Amino acid sequence: MDINNVNNNIASLNSSSDYQLNKANGSSKVQDTSSDFLHLTINDYNQKRDELSESLQSFNTGIAITKVAENGLNKQEEILNNIQEKLNSLDENTQNKNEIKNDLNKELMNFKEEAFQTKYQRENLIALDDYEENLAVTISTKEAYHSIDKPNTPQIANSLAQEFSRNDFNNEDALNLTKEQVALAQKEIQGYKDQFNDLGGKLESSARDSISTQVELSKLNMQNLKKGEEINFGQEMNDFSKTNVTANMGYLAASQANIMQEQSVRLLSK
Repeated sequence: MDINNVNNNIASLNSSSDYQLNKANGSSKVQDTSSDFLHLTINDYNQKRDELSESLQSFNTGIAITKVAENGLNKQEEILNNIQEKLNSLDENTQNKNEIKNDLNKELMNFKEEAFQTKYQRENLIALDDYEENLAVTISTKEAYHSIDKPNTPQIANSLAQEFSRNDFNNEDALNLTKEQVALAQKEIQGYKDQFNDLGGKLESSARDSISTQVELSKLNMQNLKKGEEINFGQEMNDFSKTNVTANMGYLAASQANIMQEQSVRLLSK
């Protein structure tokens, strides 16, 4: 067999295979502009999924912080309610109304203790000290940014303690002024509760949006897999076929060379 015939066969096979491969690769293109998600590669999809998961984790952390803070503020509110009730219980039959101050100061100590016990992962939420680094509760993700200043509720107890100390409860005007200061403190605590409640609501809304986006992303990814848009089958077939064609050409050349060698050996042996 002429070696030139082998080369011609290989060239012919290579030319034919390129035509078929290009045809297969060109016919595999499918376009769908209904969503940006439809054009995500596997790596892009995984990255987007991880980003959404991280955001959801941040939102969950923020929601937990708001719940812990609200719980601490609720307990402080109960303490202020107890103080106001004790002040309201003073009447004309009370001989020395200033004797109640010791009980009120104990309540204020409980108020301050609750402030420093309200923590999330060892971080104060409703109290600030001289070494406090985070002065705000901040939840930041690629999708949303939420932040509120931390309240320093121990200052409320300090202000009330000064009010109790300088006012004579046996004097009706001074007693009423003290009651008004306690009422203002109650409103202040309620305002902090509203802030944390509002933050928690925004975080829950953002978390729901993140979950919806993840679900939609997952659905679209499944659609892409079914339609063959996620995996470029034309490219896969092209790469796979080229590898096999190259290997087959090598096998063909080797087999033809072996035939030629065998024929040469036979001729020489004669």
